[in-house]
Amino acid sequence: MAQFGSLRGFHPGKILLNHWTVIFSMVAGGTFGVLYPMAAKNLSFVGDFYLDLLQIAIIPIMMVALICSFCNIFKSNESVYYIKKIFLWFFILTLLVLSVALLVLFFIKPGSHLEEGQLQMLSGSIASSESALKSVSSLAGGDGFMAYFESSLPTNIIKSIYERNDIAVVVFSVIFGISLGVTKNPNVPVALNFFDAVFSAFLRYVNGLMYALPVGLFFMISTFMSKVGVSSLTSLLDLILCIYISSSVVFLVMAVLISIKSKVPFFNCIKMLKNPYLIAFGTSSSFAAMPAAMLALRDSFKIEKQDIELVLPLGVSIFKPGMMIRSLCVAFFLMNLYHIPITISSMAILIFTSLICSIATTAGPAILSATMFSMVLIPLGIPQAVGVFLLLSVEPVIDPISTVLNVQSNSTVTVLVAKRGVF
Repeated sequence: MAQFGSLRGFHPGKILLNHWTVIFSMVAGGTFGVLYPMAAKNLSFVGDFYLDLLQIAIIPIMMVALICSFCNIFKSNESVYYIKKIFLWFFILTLLVLSVALLVLFFIKPGSHLEEGQLQMLSGSIASSESALKSVSSLAGGDGFMAYFESSLPTNIIKSIYERNDIAVVVFSVIFGISLGVTKNPNVPVALNFFDAVFSAFLRYVNGLMYALPVGLFFMISTFMSKVGVSSLTSLLDLILCIYISSSVVFLVMAVLISIKSKVPFFNCIKMLKNPYLIAFGTSSSFAAMPAAMLALRDSFKIEKQDIELVLPLGVSIFKPGMMIRSLCVAFFLMNLYHIPITISSMAILIFTSLICSIATTAGPAILSATMFSMVLIPLGIPQAVGVFLLLSVEPVIDPISTVLNVQSNSTVTVLVAKRGVF
């Protein structure tokens, strides 16, 4: 009876949602794809179906998160001060992230060191290079970026949602959120409560799908491995190296900025923020680390509660340098892989879409954010499935460092923007 009683409190979700279970399913899926490639290809529809179920929640979650974030900041009595300071530092730190990442990418050139045989196997087994380059020819011209930018304007939001023009949806959500924030109407809180309910409902839907995450990942990774093989994955080492080097350099620079503004020694700053770093690294969730970051900024750096509550949640929602570096590096790798010309136009599109993707990406499960990566791939003519599966294959390795960088970046912005404390 004692043993039965101990089992009564057991919940299968504790196993299914454990990160070790997810890692095991990916390893098992990769092994199955290598050993039984034909069976993995025949069962690929299971992974495709799971991915389709996740796609249902992307647009609603992305829209309401952005609408609520921008509405809240424009409702503040000190909105002018915070808007200027927050977005100034977002802009400066974004330039820092882009500069570091591009320097590392052009130095290491991930994906360009493959041998000819590996290159043909990796690109040819997934999708024809010719089909991948069909939509790239228009980007080679000088007006490619401007044409794409014009198509991103949400002139018809229903059409944009129907056609999955994610960037147009992001632009619409930002405009709507700002407009809602500056509207003086007693029904605005009602609208915010509605959007909050929508967000909670779809987040619950995604959380329910997470119980099937090990199964979905098993079939997606097995399909991926059945097409690319083990030997081709050795080329991913330089991709992972690019992400870690870029993230580490940006992390250290931001730690220096915190130290200078707070007048606290460099290593003491890192020690004060140790708990948020550990939580972010262990959970790969910026939201999970946010309460610890708030406590550290309040108690150790003496920043006022109202400054923290206004800046940090907004930053965690829309400012994600780790995601930006990840998108840049993976897309750059695939451009080299598919021999897509590295021109001014294609790089402008890559930078713009990576920035928008990092803003639009939710702080939810990694697989949900991976599907949003398609907004970076489509304008470059890279097959969506290739990018998503490639991202998922390296996600367990790169997600911890990306999350730590996101927490560090927004802690930095909070310290730099705060009107009270750190003096």
